[in-house]
Amino acid sequence: MVDFLATPFLWVVATIVLYGIAYWGYAKWIDRNVWRSDAKKTTPAHMYMDGVEYFPTSRYVLWGYQFKSVAALGPILGPFIGITFGWLPALIWIIAGNFFIGWLQDYGSMMLSVRKEGRSFGPITYEFTGARGRTNLLAFVLFYLIIISAAFIALIASFWNAFPGTFVATIGIILAGVLCGQLLYRFKVNVFAVTGIGLALVVVSIYLGVAFPVSLPWGVWNVPVWAFICAIILYAAAVLPTPTFIQPTNYLAFYPAYAAIILILVGALLTPFWPIQIGSFVIGPPAPINVQMPAGPFLTDPQGILGPIWPILFVAIACGAISGWHSLVSSSSSSKQLDIETDALPVGGGAMFSEGLLALASLIAYMVLVPSFFAGRTNVAAWVAGAVVLTSPFLGNLTAPVLTTFFGLVLIIYALTVQALVTRFFRLVAGETWAEGRFHALSNKHVSTVVGLAVPWGFAVSGSWWALWLYFGGANQLLAGLAIMLITIHLARTRAPTRYSLVPGAFMIVTTLAALLWQIYTFGNSVVQYLGNVPYPSGTNADPSVWILRNVRPPINVKDYAFVALGINAVFVLVGVILFIAGLSMAIRLFQSYRSSLAEARAKAPAAADGGSRED
Repeated sequence: MVDFLATPFLWVVATIVLYGIAYWGYAKWIDRNVWRSDAKKTTPAHMYMDGVEYFPTSRYVLWGYQFKSVAALGPILGPFIGITFGWLPALIWIIAGNFFIGWLQDYGSMMLSVRKEGRSFGPITYEFTGARGRTNLLAFVLFYLIIISAAFIALIASFWNAFPGTFVATIGIILAGVLCGQLLYRFKVNVFAVTGIGLALVVVSIYLGVAFPVSLPWGVWNVPVWAFICAIILYAAAVLPTPTFIQPTNYLAFYPAYAAIILILVGALLTPFWPIQIGSFVIGPPAPINVQMPAGPFLTDPQGILGPIWPILFVAIACGAISGWHSLVSSSSSSKQLDIETDALPVGGGAMFSEGLLALASLIAYMVLVPSFFAGRTNVAAWVAGAVVLTSPFLGNLTAPVLTTFFGLVLIIYALTVQALVTRFFRLVAGETWAEGRFHALSNKHVSTVVGLAVPWGFAVSGSWWALWLYFGGANQLLAGLAIMLITIHLARTRAPTRYSLVPGAFMIVTTLAALLWQIYTFGNSVVQYLGNVPYPSGTNADPSVWILRNVRPPINVKDYAFVALGINAVFVLVGVILFIAGLSMAIRLFQSYRSSLAEARAKAPAAADGGSRED
């Protein structure tokens, strides 16, 4: 008899069912009773249609755009760290976070922008909190974008270094995307024909990647060089017109990226049934593929590096459960393309639940690997290994090098396509922040782009990726909490129910501020212990320098570079303090605005989130 509990099958089915309940039950109830979306109301896409930023788009196309604009490494690498506490807590957060908070933020941010005539969070924050609040938010967003860029650049470089076949394949997809953009916009070729050509070129790119692997010869310096190459590509993406680079490349990258999710989930659903016998023909491995990772230890990190499950797990798994980056995409871009209001739920909420499936697929890929794969938390190639384990039984005609290159490429395009948008967004925010004053030179698109890549490059080649990741997670989830509070203020002003967003927003703000404090303490404690010459508690290796060397990456994670490592740890303390102060200040302003908005709304005639009348 098949033991379904021993395989990933049951957990995949349960998560899909719960996501279905969340979307068709809870989400539709919120859409109908809180926001009261109306297909007859004119959206900003029709009000201000200019064919550049404002233009109505099919919900299906916009869903694909939204998904590819938000889905990055968060739901892939987050579970890699989160599984330190066991796969069960990670799974619960992926389900519960998305069920009650994640989709609500993506959809709510889009609806808020639509109800505010397509304005982004900068002007909306100005309306709700004044000029200081807007400046506060922009400052936080700039530091947040630097941290996310550092984490993604470090990981892209690591993936190119770990999977030699992926660099040529990546360049192939970029060139294919640029070609598709020219065919689509300059030569007006039919979109279906362009898609077919693009997908054929994706297959050719993977083949060329397998045939011509690229490995750098400089050892520990390989990652800094790869990171520099990544920065050059991102620079081009940030300064070139969107239809020339980012849009067609992201569109083309969507297909292999989403195909990977489907393949992994299909592999997980088949795990109890191997081998499958059809007549005398046998398919698959000789036994079911079981879960190898433990469900616990639940409360703490056994290696003593990450900290307690709260608040660390809730910032380690970013994007798959909730992500602040999504609110920026929803409010700054997708809201301007929404054809009718009722499309906001399938586009915003639907894309978020789709990303939750990516987090689920990633977690399953880790669950089928033996625990030794995660020793030292350095094997970022684990996702590819788990994906190959799950898919090779039914993709047997594809060789291991092809599958490894394919899934390695998927990792890179998830990161690279979103990071291109992050770099471009940094340029736009920098231009808005420093358009006037003594630092106006930073508003130049070339200068701001170089600065927005140079600083993250320095962090990427010096700090350990997991340390960068937890800072990114803390800042990312805090931005989500702030976005939900902006949504809540609007609902309060229109006398719509606020408890469904207020509670999640408050939870995320408190949790992420606590996570940032913990990270500040971690780096600060490393500095103090090293300067105090305190032996590091790690068995035979009691050298005090380990305190600071554990937080940096090669080649500076050796004792000879202890002084450099000390400086990097100190910089990380400073970055954490800035993020915490900016986030706390913004949170206080938003809670004050919420209280005043609630009091003012009670004194006015009843209204609703859609601007119409509302009966008590």
